[in-house]
Amino acid sequence: MKLNRKILGLATAATLVGALAACSHTSPQGATGSSAAPGPSALASSKGETNVSIWHAFGGPNGAAFQKLIDEFNQKNSGKIHVTATFQGLYPDLLAKYTAALRNKSAPTILVLNDVSSGILADLKQSIPAADMAKANPNDLKLADIRRAPRNYYTLNGVQYAVPMASSTPVLWVNRDLLKDAGVTESTDLGTLDAVVKAARQVEQKTGKFGFTIQDDDWTFENWTATAGQDFCTPGNGRTGKRPTAITINTGGAKTAVSKVVDLYRDKVAVDGGVDGSAAISAFSAGKVAFMPYGSGALGALKAGGATFKYEALPFPASDEKYRGNTTIGGAAMWLSKSATDAAKVAGWKLESFLTSAASQEQWSHATGYVPVNQTVDSSETQATFLDRNPSFRVFTKQIDGSPTASNTAGCLSGAMAAIRAGNVSQLQAAFAGTKSADEALDAAAASAAKALSDYREQVGK
Repeated sequence: MKLNRKILGLATAATLVGALAACSHTSPQGATGSSAAPGPSALASSKGETNVSIWHAFGGPNGAAFQKLIDEFNQKNSGKIHVTATFQGLYPDLLAKYTAALRNKSAPTILVLNDVSSGILADLKQSIPAADMAKANPNDLKLADIRRAPRNYYTLNGVQYAVPMASSTPVLWVNRDLLKDAGVTESTDLGTLDAVVKAARQVEQKTGKFGFTIQDDDWTFENWTATAGQDFCTPGNGRTGKRPTAITINTGGAKTAVSKVVDLYRDKVAVDGGVDGSAAISAFSAGKVAFMPYGSGALGALKAGGATFKYEALPFPASDEKYRGNTTIGGAAMWLSKSATDAAKVAGWKLESFLTSAASQEQWSHATGYVPVNQTVDSSETQATFLDRNPSFRVFTKQIDGSPTASNTAGCLSGAMAAIRAGNVSQLQAAFAGTKSADEALDAAAASAAKALSDYREQVGK
């Protein structure tokens, strides 16, 4: 197994630098399919129990929901396949451990990693394309059953490489009781950032409580870039066959959106949400804040938080009225290792097929708030009943299915995204704290991103 040592070194460095990063987008320009995918006979002819290892970063309630699915799979395949699922920490930690495992030839059968790491994973070329496994194993997962947005998200140059496990969409979580106390009625249109900023200030003025909080995570601002009609990276969000050279966060509608949020922090209308989002979740769950732009996947934590007030999810507030719904997805996908035995590859593929089946995805979605990646869930009677009782889930699905296929909604394709996010978050925190102006912070973020993109292009030699 020949590895690109330069990329491995960069992957580890980017992970260390990008320890604040969380969720956003896909792939490089040079990926091609593999013809090494084994078929069903590889597993059928193996003797004894085939072991499959899967590494992930699902913690808390989401981790428990994931392990429950693993246990169900093991029970159904007892004596033939046994899966060991291992939580490896946050996504940057998981990526660091994975790159170390590649060097030591001890990589897991399946890696479940966030979308922002897809560029590095594809450049490493250590995974079997999902398209090849699906073709070689026609009785298992049908890739056409995967929703368009997440399926396209992990398609590189026409080849689907990874299978999405968890797909989230950014939404606006609102505390209806607190809004009512502030005189913001349920008929108020909160579909734009301007409307949310106005209402957040009204909450602070009328109730003395905070109007706004967000996780210190660049994904939110990448979505405000998308809903401003801008590509986050240029040229073309890296989707034109050329690797990106710059980001646009310090220009146009994206800059305006960031400045409005910074002002909320400067005016004490917003409260810090923390790098991992735990402070935002805690503040919102405790009824101390009215608005929380956050991923749909926060639902599991909100349920566990025991909120006693009425809350719901609304569509993500757009930077520009013209681009409502132009959001980018987040989440994580499963990458199947080339280095596994043929029997383990097929067993791993069967696990991926099980985890993305309609039944599993319905169960997973209800427990976590992630959108079911399998669109056949929509025809389930139990899902219809669930949606009637949990209207926020309709918002999740409608938004992720309704976002147009365009470069601004696709996200930036670069292995440097983890480093970019880390640099952006650092600068945004400085602006929130008032140690830098919004202009200074955004210009510094853009300069840091340009260097990260340049360094990555130099490392991969393209």
